[in-house]
Amino acid sequence: MFRRKEWSLLCSIVLCLGVAGCYATPEKAAQQRSLKVMYFGDSSFFEDYGDLFLSRYGDVDLDVAVLDQSTLPPEKSYREALDDFIQLEKPDVLYLSADEYARYVQKGMLASLEPYIQADHDGLSGMQSSIIDFLKELGGGQLYGLSPTFYNTALYYNADLFKQYGITPPHDNMTWQEILELAARFPADGDEQQRIYGLSVPFVQTADDLAARIANTQGLSAVNPKTMQVTLNTDSWKNVWNMAINATQSGALDLPETPFYGGSLQDFLDNDLFVQGRVAMKLDDAGIMQVLAGLTKTLPDFKAFQFDTVTGPVDPLDRSSSRDMEVGQIFAIRAGTPNLEAAWDFVKYVNSDDYAAIKARVFNSNLLTRMDHYSESRLQAFYKLDPLMVDYSRKADIPDTFTERFNALTSTEMSKAARKEISLEEALDNVSKTGQALLDEALAKQNNR
Repeated sequence: MFRRKEWSLLCSIVLCLGVAGCYATPEKAAQQRSLKVMYFGDSSFFEDYGDLFLSRYGDVDLDVAVLDQSTLPPEKSYREALDDFIQLEKPDVLYLSADEYARYVQKGMLASLEPYIQADHDGLSGMQSSIIDFLKELGGGQLYGLSPTFYNTALYYNADLFKQYGITPPHDNMTWQEILELAARFPADGDEQQRIYGLSVPFVQTADDLAARIANTQGLSAVNPKTMQVTLNTDSWKNVWNMAINATQSGALDLPETPFYGGSLQDFLDNDLFVQGRVAMKLDDAGIMQVLAGLTKTLPDFKAFQFDTVTGPVDPLDRSSSRDMEVGQIFAIRAGTPNLEAAWDFVKYVNSDDYAAIKARVFNSNLLTRMDHYSESRLQAFYKLDPLMVDYSRKADIPDTFTERFNALTSTEMSKAARKEISLEEALDNVSKTGQALLDEALAKQNNR
C-alpha cells in the first residue's frame, strides 16, 4: 500500500498554481478526511488521477492500495487473490474490470451511486451514454460504478493507397468478412521489402490468431462457461475458421513473424508497415494516431500520408454494437465504507468534465468517456459503436491452465487444416473432443486443490 498523507496538502498547493482554480474550502481543509483507493500501481495512480484530485480536495489523506500480481501464490487464482485483497485492505474505492464489477454487484459488495447521481442532475451530462447504459446493464438497472476511460479499436485506412488503386475506402459498421474482402482487392504480389498489404491487425500472426479475433467480435466462445462444454464443431465456428484460413493464405494480410510491442517513434517507423505507408488498413487503438502525429513533427524522413478512421469490425447480427470495446477501468465504492463522502468525491471528480478537460489535451490508447474536449475528428469512430454486454458470471471459473493448453491445441489443428492434412470438420471435431478432455482435467485439479 502506498501512502501519501503529509504530502497531499503540499500537492494541493503546488498543483493549484498550474490548474485553474483550487476548490478546497477552509472548512474542509480544517478537517482532514481519509480515503483509500485501489489501483494497479501507486505512481501511476497519482499521475493518472491522484494529483489532480488532491489539487481540488486538499482535505483528503489519500492512500493507494496496490495488489502486486507478481507476489501471488501459484495455487491461488487472481480472482481469489482479489477477493482476499479487498477483504484485507478494505479500499474505499475499488478499481475494477467489467467482469469484476458485475461479480461484485451480484455479491452485494458495491454501493449504489443512484442517490448521488439523482442529487447531481448534471453529473452524467456529456458522458458517453452507451457506456453508462452498459454499466447500468451490468448493475441490473442501477449504476454502481463509473468509468472515466474506455478502450476501443478502429479501422485506420491509408486514403492515398485507396485513391492510387481506385478502390472505394472502408465505411463504418463493416463485418470481418467485408473488411477481409476489401483487403483482398489490393495486389498481393511484388517484392517482400516493398509490396503493400491490404490489412494489418496487431498480434495476429497466424490463422488461429485471426480466428480468435473474429470469434470474439461475433460473440462465439469455445467453452460454454455455464455447462463447461467445449463446442467448436458448429457452422458458426466452421465459417470463422474458413474465413481466417482463406484470409491468411491470400497474401492480403501483413503477418509478421514476431509481434511489435511498441517503442520509440523510430521503432514504429522501422517495424510498422502501416506507418510506412505499405498497408491499406490497420485495426488499432487511438495511440497510433499520436504516433503518426509525432512522426510528422519529429522525423524529417517520414513520408506522411492521408489517413482516416471508421469503426472496427462488427457482428453481422448487430452492426451497431461491439464486443471489442472494453470498459475496464471502473471506479466503484465499496459497500459499507466509513468514508462514503470522500469516496463519492473521488469517483465524481475523476469522471467530471473538469477532469476530462485537463486530460483531453493528450490522448493515448485509452480514451475519455467524455469526448467533448477532443479536437481530433478522427476519434469519432471510436465512439460510434455501443459496448455489448458479455455474460461474465462464470467465465472466471475456466482454469488458466486449460486456456494455455487449449490455445496450443487450436493452433496445431488449424495448421493441419490449412495444410489440407485434415478437413476443417475433422480439425474442429478434434479440438472439441481433446479440448473437453483438457478442460475436465483442469477442472478436476482445480476442485481438488
